[in-house]
Amino acid sequence: MVTTTAITDKIKSLSDLQKCFNLHQTDSNQFFSELQSELPPLNSQEQAGIERIKRRYDYHRLDGLLLKGTINLLVLSPLLEIAGFLDSPFRIRSPYGIELEIEEPEETIHGFIDTLVVQEQLWIFVVESKRTSIPVPAALPQLLAYMFATPRQDKSAFSMATNGDEFVFLKLVFGDTPQYDISRTFSLFPRRHELGEVLQIMKRLGQAILS
Repeated sequence: MVTTTAITDKIKSLSDLQKCFNLHQTDSNQFFSELQSELPPLNSQEQAGIERIKRRYDYHRLDGLLLKGTINLLVLSPLLEIAGFLDSPFRIRSPYGIELEIEEPEETIHGFIDTLVVQEQLWIFVVESKRTSIPVPAALPQLLAYMFATPRQDKSAFSMATNGDEFVFLKLVFGDTPQYDISRTFSLFPRRHELGEVLQIMKRLGQAILS
């Protein structure tokens, strides 16, 4: 008899992903090539948009940690707009229900998430911050599990996770032995922030999705 389990109950660590999906982190420095070539430059309007997001973020961050709804409103939505993900040819799906089959043991894991899915190949996940800040890496096993639900496993899948303060990018390549890699962390918190680089990477991943 096939059992059904919630993703959040089944996948709690990267080790769980290795057991369920034979997923391993790559040892190749060239794997995440999209981050290694020259990133698309930002024009004056994009740069102005980045600075506007930073000003609003700083203003509201003074009162403490930002919750998911506030992060979506102040940071993520305007960032998606500047990156061009709200316009043709991109399509966004949210919320998103998924089911994944595990062969050994025979089991179905499911989830219903408010992750944004762009073209079913770029997943954007906001990590909830409450009274205690939740670090972005804590969400990566769950996010990688969601990425396995993409119907286009002939192409690479990408994702971005953020808690408002920090951003991390992931790449997943499918096959007999699926592999992934994780970018370094990019921060919005300090005065000399890295949101411009985040936008450049989003634009590069958008190009990779459409190619």
